[in-house]
Amino acid sequence: MQTSSTSADSDLQADQLRRQAIDQSVKGPILFLFLNSAFWLMAATLLGLLAAIKAAYPTAMWGDCPILHYGRLQPAHINALVYGWAIPAALGVMLWIMARRTAQPLRSGRSLLLVAAVFWNVALTGGLIGILSGNGGALPLMEMPAWTWPVFLISFLCYAWPMASMFANTLRPEGFMVSAWYVLGACFWFPWIFITANVCLHCLPGLGALGAGINAWYVHGLLLLFLTPVAVGSAYYFIPKITGQPIASAELAKLGFWGLALLGGWSGMQTYMGGPLPAWMPAIGALAGTLLLLPAGVVGLNHHLTTLGKHELVGSSPTLRFTFLGSLFFPISALVLALLSNFGSGVSMQFTYAGYGLQMSFVYGFFSMCAFGAMYYIVPRLAGCEWLSVRLIRSHFWYSTYGIATIVVTSLVAGVQMGGDLNNPEFWDKDFMGLTLNARPYLVARALAWALITWSNLWFLLHLTLMVAGLGRRSSAPTLLHTEHDETPHAAHA
Repeated sequence: MQTSSTSADSDLQADQLRRQAIDQSVKGPILFLFLNSAFWLMAATLLGLLAAIKAAYPTAMWGDCPILHYGRLQPAHINALVYGWAIPAALGVMLWIMARRTAQPLRSGRSLLLVAAVFWNVALTGGLIGILSGNGGALPLMEMPAWTWPVFLISFLCYAWPMASMFANTLRPEGFMVSAWYVLGACFWFPWIFITANVCLHCLPGLGALGAGINAWYVHGLLLLFLTPVAVGSAYYFIPKITGQPIASAELAKLGFWGLALLGGWSGMQTYMGGPLPAWMPAIGALAGTLLLLPAGVVGLNHHLTTLGKHELVGSSPTLRFTFLGSLFFPISALVLALLSNFGSGVSMQFTYAGYGLQMSFVYGFFSMCAFGAMYYIVPRLAGCEWLSVRLIRSHFWYSTYGIATIVVTSLVAGVQMGGDLNNPEFWDKDFMGLTLNARPYLVARALAWALITWSNLWFLLHLTLMVAGLGRRSSAPTLLHTEHDETPHAAHA
């Protein structure tokens, strides 16, 4: 018995040393990505606040200044949120999960990853300056000058290659590693949609209306084939980790993965249903957008079953609280997508604020909440200290929750109203700006919501900066939410 206990202790110590070596190997690139992404998140939410104010009151705040026009602030806000916050944060989460899940440290190339992150930031800064100075394009999420996309692509591939190599070299005979498969899928799907869209739209002239369809396909692909698999893979990793329970159903996990893989690439062109595109393109997009309810429902059910009997941990673990809320937003986002994809409700809400609600539901409600949860778990293991303030974590959660729920709901309601006005013959001879200003109450609510989120993200940035600087709380106990600092460490937090 004594020999068995000694052997178990020895194995546990060896496992801890292995995890520490893996964390040390990826520490620099991941913390750099996280800190930069938090900075861009702060900038993106501030731009979102300004854009909402300008949409509601176009002449307010130096109305003659072209940089502060809604037509420049809104695309700068979306691009900063996606390319500044979401993708770098996703790369950091992906790298950590893949290294931990495959038990493969980053053996070389740390300097290259840091250089790639610097070039990503340089391209993003130049791209946002281009948008705000009036030199951007008109296609959503492709407004930045054309020279930026090769820089983004090469920088992304610098991160995707070592993750693919880790997966290929793994020695764990565990079959279908669901979180690692989602991360691997994101590594391949993003270059595919990114290269296809940019080559078609920047290198093939004269596409006309088809170019708008390709752009819509790219926007949906970015949401469904990159941000979604990263968020789902993160949830599949951290929910079992925190609860100490295995994934409820491996078969449901496989069904959700392959359902997303098969359907995610067909959605997008339903954005232009009734437009000058071949009828089969919007029809297939509408079908795929509706059928995506199936993998979203399967994933949500699997996450719920995994947490059964452990729901009290949602109240104490920052990681589980953020991740659990994010996983709830996946079926909600899929439902919104289905409403905008079918030919009944989708036609009436085309080209309204409902599309913004869909994007924010995926990018902030679903992906960002899962990414916050991952960061609250990963950063202490890389920085060697614990989060300083329970109060700041709680405030970050509740302000983010209230804010994004308000943005999604008000955008959808405004979309319904605006769509009704656009399809009402009595308004066909009215100025479009007048129809837009009819949604002013919803825009004011959106501005207030972004103000809440901006305030919470300011403190999140400060909190994260202190952690990266090594100024966090020196303790072996994790910062949990049920007490201020007097927690008992949970076994799953190793």
